[in-house]
Amino acid sequence: MAFPVIRRSAITELLFTVVIALASVKTVRSQDAPQSLPLSDSAIFHPSVRSDLVISGVRPHLTTYGIYSQQGAHLKAGHNECGIGAVVPWADRLWMVNYAPHQPRGSEHKLYSVDRDFKLTIYPESVGGTPAGRMIHRESKQLLIAHYLIDASGQVRVIPIEKMPIRVTAITRHLVDPANKVYYIDMEGSIWEANVHTLEVTRLFKKPVPGWHGKGAYVSQGRLVVSNNGEHAAGTYDDLLVGGHPTNDEERGVLAEFDGKDWRIIERRQYTDVTGPAGIAGGSDGDDPIWAIGWDRRSLRLKVLDGGTWSTFLLPKASFCNDARHGWYTEWPRIRHITENRLMMDMHGMFFDFPKSFGAKDSSGIRPIASHLRYVPDFCDWNGNLVLATDETSIQENPLAGQPQSNLWIGDYEDLKSWGPASAYGGPWIEDEVKANSPSDPFLVAGFDQRLIHLATGRISQAATEDAFRATGTQKITSLPAVLKSLPRVSIDRGDWQQPAAGFEFDVDVPVKVFLAVDRRGDPQLADEWKLTDLSLTWHWSGDHHDAIYVCEFPAGRIRIPGNSTEHKPGSFGMPHLAFVQSNDGRGDVPVQVKAVGKATVTMPETAPKSGVSNGPVVFTLEIDRQGDGNWTTWKQITVPAKGYISNLLPTDFDAVWLRFSTNRDCIATAYLHQTASHFADGTKSENQQLFAGLAEVGDTTALGARVYAAKRNRNLRVVTSDDRWFDFNRDFEFKADEADPKLDKLLQVEPEFTVDEASVILRHHGVNLRLPKGDAAYDRPFAAGWPRATREVESERHLANIHGTFYEVPLVTNGAPPAFNLMRPVASHRKQITDYCSWNGLLVLSGVRSDAASDGHVFADANQKTALWFGGIDDLWKLGKPIGHGGPWRNTSVKAEAPSDPYLMTGYDRKTVELSHQSAEPVSIDLQIDLNGTGLWVDYQTLDVPPGKTITHHFPTGFSASWIRAKTDRDATATVWLSYE
Repeated sequence: MAFPVIRRSAITELLFTVVIALASVKTVRSQDAPQSLPLSDSAIFHPSVRSDLVISGVRPHLTTYGIYSQQGAHLKAGHNECGIGAVVPWADRLWMVNYAPHQPRGSEHKLYSVDRDFKLTIYPESVGGTPAGRMIHRESKQLLIAHYLIDASGQVRVIPIEKMPIRVTAITRHLVDPANKVYYIDMEGSIWEANVHTLEVTRLFKKPVPGWHGKGAYVSQGRLVVSNNGEHAAGTYDDLLVGGHPTNDEERGVLAEFDGKDWRIIERRQYTDVTGPAGIAGGSDGDDPIWAIGWDRRSLRLKVLDGGTWSTFLLPKASFCNDARHGWYTEWPRIRHITENRLMMDMHGMFFDFPKSFGAKDSSGIRPIASHLRYVPDFCDWNGNLVLATDETSIQENPLAGQPQSNLWIGDYEDLKSWGPASAYGGPWIEDEVKANSPSDPFLVAGFDQRLIHLATGRISQAATEDAFRATGTQKITSLPAVLKSLPRVSIDRGDWQQPAAGFEFDVDVPVKVFLAVDRRGDPQLADEWKLTDLSLTWHWSGDHHDAIYVCEFPAGRIRIPGNSTEHKPGSFGMPHLAFVQSNDGRGDVPVQVKAVGKATVTMPETAPKSGVSNGPVVFTLEIDRQGDGNWTTWKQITVPAKGYISNLLPTDFDAVWLRFSTNRDCIATAYLHQTASHFADGTKSENQQLFAGLAEVGDTTALGARVYAAKRNRNLRVVTSDDRWFDFNRDFEFKADEADPKLDKLLQVEPEFTVDEASVILRHHGVNLRLPKGDAAYDRPFAAGWPRATREVESERHLANIHGTFYEVPLVTNGAPPAFNLMRPVASHRKQITDYCSWNGLLVLSGVRSDAASDGHVFADANQKTALWFGGIDDLWKLGKPIGHGGPWRNTSVKAEAPSDPYLMTGYDRKTVELSHQSAEPVSIDLQIDLNGTGLWVDYQTLDVPPGKTITHHFPTGFSASWIRAKTDRDATATVWLSYE
């Protein structure tokens, strides 16, 4: 059947305006904290706001929200996110949609357009949901975006969401009937067909390939290619046409293709965008190349289908915010046209120039532009401007924001170059089994200023186990008691985490002891025969989940393991139990035969040594492709000792596009690069100093400190000054006095999150001390207004930390869990008295303004109320000042021989020196070790002999970079290892 056109008549416009206007005169109760106080009269929601403001490329009046039925309040479940999933110029307007976190059957999220005068229109045809798919269908001259079809005059039709209840993640051309039909791709994995004229829809596949966070799709060379960037099961694998459960921790997500008849898995890795030269047209009916971008634990993966053959290229990662196994924090990185002749790729916190000609035989032209903090689901060119969509303020597991909201950044391509440095990290191998004379995939080295290669052989990580999983094929075990390592394991698939975890059965041929790993979350209870041991294991790639280990004895025969029906939070159930089986002969020496029953899986431990363990030195051959034309020449050979490490700085005049590696023997090898920029944003430049001039310096005794919070009860910013006065800062950028809210006051309390000793700043992370450089000594103690806030989620699902005068980006691994400080990177150092920060209306908000600061376009001050705040863009932070600092793991510290110090942050800093001394009467050798990527890949950098009474200074070579550094001595001593980053 055909669905009627829904036209925006004058009556429709009028009715929609009236509804919004009526809503604006109602008062809602405070929901900023549980059972908070009623609103004052000043908190009435006003939808009509000033539209003249432009702050760092952001127009606050274009902010989008998740709730539109409650007079500006956020009081509805399932609407905890509202990232802008797609932006497309069409019909003389910019069109966009925002999304809920998981609403395949619709939500209050909207279809919007922006005209040339930046007037925002919200369409009453909106059905919401979780959309990011968009395509321009050239034959019918329609923009297809989410469930909407928009013709050349701007008329909107809608595929009813109840007819196609999916989270639209991509839309592509059709293989058989491209003039009339398209494919819609669902985040859950289903694939639908729709007629663009009649809007008739048909589900073609329920879930043809594995993975659980569908992303991109594109058609060319007679095939449909789809991607998926997650492996967090949200259902079963029962409907798959190819593939199945992951068989190891590397198998996450998928890149797959369909030729109209059969499905084929290209690669079991996490992939996001799939596109080609035709871009938003959804594909080609001819033989255009197809590009797909993804990643693994080593690097970014760029695959190209050229002439019917897939090729792989590798690129470094600027940020580790996107690496979670479930894929939720990656959203929709893209390759898109941003002008008629320029393409840009955004992936893992870095913008790259991307050539339209990219293919297997012409791979030149990719260059880093800049790194960024903004969370960018889509971008485009519009009226000569670059437009970045954003996923900004989310309230999923984020109690320090009351209402999700996102906005656009509108600026110029050249503006990006003033953002973060073009620094990124990765390589082809991390402790990989490598075959002799087998070249790695090409790795990008073009466009970076300083390039350092780390080469190592043998196992160098601190990992306690290999390829052991908490459930069948998922959730890597990161530490395992030695007594359990050699035992057979019995597991079951995790299944839908929104349902109780299943139990399982297995048979044994002799009496056994069963050690049972039990997810501690929610405190599940076992029958009395299970006895708690003092053993435990950890799992999850961050190692932040801990299991208790129970034991029980069983006779030969069938053993039944109970399920886990415990919720660790509403709607989220714990992991299934994991059994380790030991024969019960007193010593565990008698072999036991374990046979799975039903859906259980038995995994036998590895007893033989890895074939790749090398007993001698390894010769690494480095080859280069100078032009990106596939012609490889040998550049250098480097010999690395067995279980050894060597670093090599590429010369500044090194001229090549791609680099690849091979070895002369089978071995376990690491080849990992730190590629860094020689220039950082200059905080001393007059324009950058002026940008932040309104912020108080650390010595200012009259700073206007405040705590800030994106309100839940309305769309304002709630402000609590350091002298306990309360304001609503509204969307007209005015301070309005408000009543105190004790519950919100408690929620916003700031406690110190770090300590300081003589050597450095100390963070406690998963039971380990991580040490950071110090800034001004004033940060050792609270300001007059109290402790400044240290960590906070600002962009959706990623944290900032403002610690001792430096802002850091800190990746989030799990919503509600502490961020991954081991993967942090510095953004900027400063001497400002910043007391709190948040995102609001698409802007970064900083408190701690000078008491005499006047409104200047970034500072908004109210002299009568004696309060002020600073507003800008999130990527303005790079201009605050180059990352610097001083400190170290030891300062006059009593240390034991061969005991490693705490890790001290090294990544992201420029000029580096270290001073070493001790108080012993005899010489002391101090071994400096570096962690290559923040995950415990420790190698010996250099050993320095320090005479008594002397200070040895070591200057790290320009361009030298590692994630963390630590030290150990050859004898007990009182030692100092002091680093200066300038």
